[in-house]
Amino acid sequence: MSALTSTQELSTINVSPKQSEEATEVSRRFSEVNAKDLRIRIESASGETVVLPENLNDLLQTVLRLAASGREIGLAHRSKALTSVEAAQMLGISRPTLIKMAAAGEIPSHKVGSHNRFLRTDLEEFAERRADAERAAFNAFRDLEHEIDQG
Repeated sequence: MSALTSTQELSTINVSPKQSEEATEVSRRFSEVNAKDLRIRIESASGETVVLPENLNDLLQTVLRLAASGREIGLAHRSKALTSVEAAQMLGISRPTLIKMAAAGEIPSHKVGSHNRFLRTDLEEFAERRADAERAAFNAFRDLEHEIDQG
């Protein structure tokens, strides 16, 4: 049986050699079936069955592939809402800059008491928009430089 230990936000599952071997075999069988046709069914000793929804198939297959590696599996418990300090670290900006951007409406936030909280998905979307804008600016600069060289 696998052991589950917790330290604050991280849980570790120790995979036994037998579990690794079994996970390898099940993963091999999964790979032989078209993913769209795959239905995972769990059956109890009394014969009751539960069919996992499709969106859980990928999750289970990922865990099995990790277990097949024979190494420990680490699971992180991440909050959907981050503090301003966590959000600033995630974006690689200072906390005061983040607060100013939130106040200007550039980054969505909500208040919990007097403290700002930021949804992880909002931060990821902001980071993607920022990266897109940086790429566009770089491409515009490169095109301008090319025009000057050609002129």
